[in-house]
Amino acid sequence: MALPPAYSSDSLDALYSEPDTSELPSYTRRPTPPSSTRSSSHVYKEFTTELSRKGQPWAVLTVLADGALSASLPTILEGSSVTGSVKLNLDKKDGIHSVIVYVKGSIITGSHSGEQFTFLECSKTLWSQSTAINESTSLNNNNNNNGRSQLRGDRLWPYAISLPKEIVLPIASKSSPETFRLPQTFLERHARASIQYSVNLLISRGKLRLDHRATIVFGYIPITKPSPPSFLRQLAYQENSPLWGPDSDPDGWHTMEPVRVEGKIFNARMVNVKCTLSLALPLCYTRGSAIPCFMTIETIDWQALDLLSSPRAIVMRLRRRIRASAETGKTVDSYGWKDAVDDSQLAAWWPSTEGAPDGSKPRREINGELHLPIDTKPTSAMAHFRIEYSVVLFPFDTAGFDSEGTEPLCTVPIEVATSYAVGPRPRTYTPLGYKSYHALVPSQQYFSFSAPSDWM
Repeated sequence: MALPPAYSSDSLDALYSEPDTSELPSYTRRPTPPSSTRSSSHVYKEFTTELSRKGQPWAVLTVLADGALSASLPTILEGSSVTGSVKLNLDKKDGIHSVIVYVKGSIITGSHSGEQFTFLECSKTLWSQSTAINESTSLNNNNNNNGRSQLRGDRLWPYAISLPKEIVLPIASKSSPETFRLPQTFLERHARASIQYSVNLLISRGKLRLDHRATIVFGYIPITKPSPPSFLRQLAYQENSPLWGPDSDPDGWHTMEPVRVEGKIFNARMVNVKCTLSLALPLCYTRGSAIPCFMTIETIDWQALDLLSSPRAIVMRLRRRIRASAETGKTVDSYGWKDAVDDSQLAAWWPSTEGAPDGSKPRREINGELHLPIDTKPTSAMAHFRIEYSVVLFPFDTAGFDSEGTEPLCTVPIEVATSYAVGPRPRTYTPLGYKSYHALVPSQQYFSFSAPSDWM
């Protein structure tokens, strides 16, 4: 049986490439993103929110984001600054103490304030009374109000706030704190916890006076990538040829210990089957690509061998585990974890043609791959929130065979990244005639902070 043709996708080059440093056209009375995030090929989209008085906006908060990534919400890539502007329109003198913009990242486990944990807060003061005396008199300031500076008229402040790649949090009973990478925005309908980022405007008026606030929620995407695969796998991707199996490329595969499967065939006799599962190394895979798999099935019962080596008899899925705790303290080693487990993607399989076939041996070798949708959330860890993945091999499921057990045969922890490894782009190998390898359990979510569908 010849292998099916290979398919490749270069759809994420724009998303995960380093930002271009070429200049954008200048804007009139609008902030221009820093040179590290500007690109002549990008169209920036504005997102605004307003504070109104008597039906007229007097304070406007604006966030600029890449229009290709930002549909309903502004979306920021790791390494890019949060940029925008704050505009005030004051028709009379106003005793504002300060104008501050800050970026906030939170883990939300409930509706109460005690169920929200802030792991990120970066601020920038755009104006304050204490520094207003150093500003130019052309900025419509009045410094004769009992020694206090007051704002009046139209004011526009651009801002750019850099986001750290990592956050350091203390851990109880340990001598050193733990470092966490900023997680991707996470918001799903049935999840008990979420990750939310926001840009916030705070207009402070001092004691006994009401402060004014405005907020724009944005999406954040970290840039994570696996290590390069083995030389032989890179060569296969480059030449658009079939992948080498574990025997030919031992450095390119992680092979599990063999598992024994017992069951009854056609309700007539018991059979004993040995299965050996291999996954491609490294055990970190980019979303939008596929996880290469390889399985060996051995049994002295020829009828059972033919039955269980059918591609549709092998059940292997992607498992996602969301770990969260309602506790929001600043230590992470005593949380009461609660897990939510979801088994979704189903792997595709087809007979291997590597090496000369030998029908005299009671053994079958099968190639496979497990597709990772482009909107798969990457592996994350932040304080009392985790997104973890594993590949789970379940008992065989085919007519004529009844397995003795129902528990998974083996589980392999993996990681999901957002960017591709250095080297040739991974290819997918879709078996001829197999049409149902996509997810059987659709995900339910509010937003998807990934590449637009028209990039595929």
